[in-house]
Amino acid sequence: MEKSAVTEFFLAYFEKNRIDRGYISEKTGIEIEKISDNYRQPLTASEFLGLCLFLGITPEQVRAAIREHSDE
Repeated sequence: MEKSAVTEFFLAYFEKNRIDRGYISEKTGIEIEKISDNYRQPLTASEFLGLCLFLGITPEQVRAAIREHSDE
């Protein structure tokens, strides 16, 4: 299974903003494996919303960024 666009977005966001995944895992309760490059299952809605809240971004911003990237 290929990673979801949402997972790809978050992985790129973490890298671009130099956010440690261990720190994110600790603060959000999301298993670090779920926010790693080799994890293939999609995030749950609760995990998605938890990441948005923690990062201070809205689901709409994630959606817009994914759409913008897919149009390239």
